[in-house]
Amino acid sequence: MVTARFGARFLSALLLMAGATSAWAAGPSVEDLLKYRPKQEGVEVSTPAENQIANCKVEVIKGEKGSGYLLRDPDGRPVRRFFDSDGDRYIDVWSYFLNGEEVYREIDTNANRKADQFRWMGSAGSKIGIDLNEDGKIDRWEMISPEEVSQEILAAIINRDFDRLKALMVNEADLKTLELSTKEAARIKEKLAGAQEKFNNTTAGLINLSNKTQWMHVELQAPQCIPADASGGGKDIFRYKGGTILYQNAGKADFVQTGEMVLVARAWKLIDAPSPGHAPMDEPVARNGNANDGPALQISEEIKPLLAKLQQIDESIKGQSLGDPATAVRYNLARAAVLQEIVAKSAGRQQEDWIRQMADCLSAAAQNSPANDNSSYQRIVALSAQLLKSGSAKLAGYVAYREMSADYTRRLNVEKPEIAKIQEYWRERLKKFVSDFPSADDAPDALLQLGMVSEFMGKEPEAKNWYAKLAKEYTASPLAKKADGCLRRLELEGKPIELAGPKLGNQIAFDISQMSGKIVVVYYWASWNGQCAADFAKLKALSLQYKSKGLELVGVNLDNNQVDAVNFLQNNNLDAVQLFQQGALDSPLAQQYGILVLPNLFLVGKDGKVVSRSVQITGLEDEIKKLLSN
Repeated sequence: MVTARFGARFLSALLLMAGATSAWAAGPSVEDLLKYRPKQEGVEVSTPAENQIANCKVEVIKGEKGSGYLLRDPDGRPVRRFFDSDGDRYIDVWSYFLNGEEVYREIDTNANRKADQFRWMGSAGSKIGIDLNEDGKIDRWEMISPEEVSQEILAAIINRDFDRLKALMVNEADLKTLELSTKEAARIKEKLAGAQEKFNNTTAGLINLSNKTQWMHVELQAPQCIPADASGGGKDIFRYKGGTILYQNAGKADFVQTGEMVLVARAWKLIDAPSPGHAPMDEPVARNGNANDGPALQISEEIKPLLAKLQQIDESIKGQSLGDPATAVRYNLARAAVLQEIVAKSAGRQQEDWIRQMADCLSAAAQNSPANDNSSYQRIVALSAQLLKSGSAKLAGYVAYREMSADYTRRLNVEKPEIAKIQEYWRERLKKFVSDFPSADDAPDALLQLGMVSEFMGKEPEAKNWYAKLAKEYTASPLAKKADGCLRRLELEGKPIELAGPKLGNQIAFDISQMSGKIVVVYYWASWNGQCAADFAKLKALSLQYKSKGLELVGVNLDNNQVDAVNFLQNNNLDAVQLFQQGALDSPLAQQYGILVLPNLFLVGKDGKVVSRSVQITGLEDEIKKLLSN
């Protein structure tokens, strides 16, 4: 890994990019930009070969506040992007690309010219790591999936790096966030206290692992929800009791146990250190707080070579885009074929987990297949029918929901879809699903979908019934809060709006009551939504015309992170209060009124009451005029 710092020559170019007359004012060369590599190890990025450099191109890019450089390869695809987002003439966002797709970004969030936030994106994953002391090492994970946790665990073991493992573990602040019962907090603290000794014992027993050791797969049971009223804590707890990492070392497959994980905000975190091997058959794994729920995951010797085949399939897709339908079909059918072999060699709860994976693959293949090819869809139909006869109700529901989803997508993907008929068909299938499989893991999602489809078809009384059923009967589901918010939104007109939260960028508290006596447009948006740029232009025009008459704008940003929102606003400036909380469409600001699609507008009168919760941008000016004339 190359961790070169910006040299004086390059830094001079960055300082001059606002228009100095030096020979360097035009910017650095291709070679200068290619000297820089991701600070975090293991990030795969595109780097043009030496004989391609002459045909690469450096472009100056400019935003409203700052500017920077974009390096393109001979085919015109982005390779590097270094940007000054705040106009202080120092680069604070370093972006790296793989095959034209941004996969990794380093960010200086405190303007001290050192990267302190590291993000993986696109095909590279979804991690967000924070470097608190800016020494180049991740100290805390703001966002990380269970699969990525398992990869970090193996890397920590290989490098005998307890600090790397510690970054994955629950800390004191996390314990406060989780609002655990005294008993549960004490249990976790006890495990954390013994984590370093356990880690040292694990690494001592795995001394033969090296940088050539390959992570292949992690096997996890479905995550558990422990309701607050059952645990005695202040919040529901979501956890994995454990997972089994399959890795390959010196041509042989072997295993490491992850230890228990809990969900803290958007990051899965460890409460225990890893241990070698797979759990023995007589070691229980609790699923609902009951240690007698069944045996832990056991991988037989005859299944290990099949897992290696799955890894080979995963490796073969590296660098390719699953956004390409043909690639997605080929990849998922290849996995499904191997998974079918594994299913035949397994039994019990483990077999059910493999069937779930096979259903996922068949559903994905069916959704991406051409309209005239229904072979993948027929396979998942057959699997669903088989499980209805001989499988558990929960497994049958899991597969049935994926068959339904594939069917719905295929109906939409024809040349001229009859949307109204398809939506009504989908609604009827969802109704039958929640009736047939009320205890299925996907029942809450089906109810939310029922509410959404009913709402968009103008059947609001039915939508309210579905949202209410989800909120009342599935309180353990994270979707219950969203359903509560949807009910609140549907009943909002004529009622005072409650909207408070931190402002984007500076986190200063804002409350819409501060705008009492003003007409307020509340606009929920995200930078990834293609309609928002055009809407911002219209909102800007409205603000220029009516602000002096008492119009105010409040934006509620639902991006995954503030940086994307700030970058968007640099090119789409708007005189508005902008709010932001972590969590995107699952954030408190989105859940408060059940914001399901973007953009979304509310129009608020001078009395602070909502005039319209469904006004469209095209009719907004007429509604504002009516309010001003009153």
